[in-house]
Amino acid sequence: MNKGRALTPKDPFPTDLAALSNAELEQLAGRLQEEVFRECNGRAGIASDQTLLRQSLVELELSVRNLERSVSPGPA
Repeated sequence: MNKGRALTPKDPFPTDLAALSNAELEQLAGRLQEEVFRECNGRAGIASDQTLLRQSLVELELSVRNLERSVSPGPA
């Protein structure tokens, strides 16, 4: 993935977000946020459905990971 620019709807998107490292996932989230900002500025405040879907999928994966980290196993 290209690290330094927004992720447009035409750019490839990972099929398995769970396979990405936390750093890669956070980088992807940043690229999607940049694209949403770019689209909203260029399309009268509306981002594409594809970009919003991708952003939702990445945010969901980040939330799952944060939840897994916050749940600590009890005594065995």
